[in-house]
Amino acid sequence: MPAVGAIGLTSALLFWPSIPSPYATGGFLSSLQNLFAILGGFFVSALTLVATSSTPGLLQPLAGSPPIRLKGQTVPLTRQRFLSLLFGYLAFSAFALYAVGFFAIMIAPGAKTFTPAWSHSWISGGFLLGYTFWLSHVFVATMVGLHYFTDRLQRPDPEIIRNDRGNTAG
Repeated sequence: MPAVGAIGLTSALLFWPSIPSPYATGGFLSSLQNLFAILGGFFVSALTLVATSSTPGLLQPLAGSPPIRLKGQTVPLTRQRFLSLLFGYLAFSAFALYAVGFFAIMIAPGAKTFTPAWSHSWISGGFLLGYTFWLSHVFVATMVGLHYFTDRLQRPDPEIIRNDRGNTAG
């Protein structure tokens, strides 16, 4: 899904006739700067809430059979740790995308003097594709986190009933 979002957004930024340069004042990158500042704070707040909560529902392992474990771990992954990892990643991504966008806005005008003219659209397209892929991934991960918070944590876990042979009863 992030790849589809990145390709669509990058194509629109590069080829839509009425969209200003992504690097200009009021362009795509500068328009996202305030959003990332707000999102970074939101994700840090969510991380703090999840990491310090002792709600019994968060302390349970993630549903699944066999229990989900991180590579090299013997203890099943808890909902609290999953959400902490998710919101930690999202907070880092918001701050990093803010910084990358800021430097791109600052560097883009001067970079044209150091690179051959034929490469400008390739470099810009490659940068925007990577940036919008990361942005799309942040969007998808945010939706996963919001779904988990608002829906999945509110539903009871299904029970798996096994027969005497260890098979699931159907």
